[in-house]
Amino acid sequence: MATRETSSDAAAEPDPDAPPAGGRRRRDAAATRQALLRAAHGRFTRLGYDRTTLRDVAADAGVNLALIKRYFGSKEGLFKAALAATPRLPGGEAAFPRDLATLAEALSRQLSADAWPEFGEHPALMLLRVSGDERVDGLRRQALRDFSRQVLEASGPGSAQAGDERLLRAELVVALGVGVAVVRSAVGLQPLRDATSDELIGPLRDVVEALLAPSR
Repeated sequence: MATRETSSDAAAEPDPDAPPAGGRRRRDAAATRQALLRAAHGRFTRLGYDRTTLRDVAADAGVNLALIKRYFGSKEGLFKAALAATPRLPGGEAAFPRDLATLAEALSRQLSADAWPEFGEHPALMLLRVSGDERVDGLRRQALRDFSRQVLEASGPGSAQAGDERLLRAELVVALGVGVAVVRSAVGLQPLRDATSDELIGPLRDVVEALLAPSR
């Protein structure tokens, strides 16, 4: 069944209901949405917001361009959804760690050399690429704030209501994770670039505990 398009859609993209190269594939709505999110995440991570086009995202996902407008409404809507679906540095797609030991372990796993080979660059870079659009950049800042709060909660009961110093320490852990992702993905500094999870776990545990462990 063809997708109904508005006049603005038709003006922006001629024949948006044409099947993608290679023919139309049958898939359910949830699978289509996930395919678009994966494709968008890869593009936004590698290229940033401005250089990512909806046509390329649709082609990567193997679906019609009109489906992006159906599921996400706009490029900004797609970015917001992709950002929300981004696997968090420590947690991946699983539940966020709830204590310091599992936080350090998850960090070592998510930041290891074989993490995210499908993108070539770590998805944390999606949080750093400035778009020039204040609304989009605000979404990135909010994601980092939420991430810091989750790290703070992992540092112990009641710590989420702690003062600025505790939040600062949580933000330093976030900055560490993002910094490792940048150096490993974009700079390639050795030996960090090829460090395995087993090699990272000890140093990361020391840093996480030094920053977040309750004072004795």
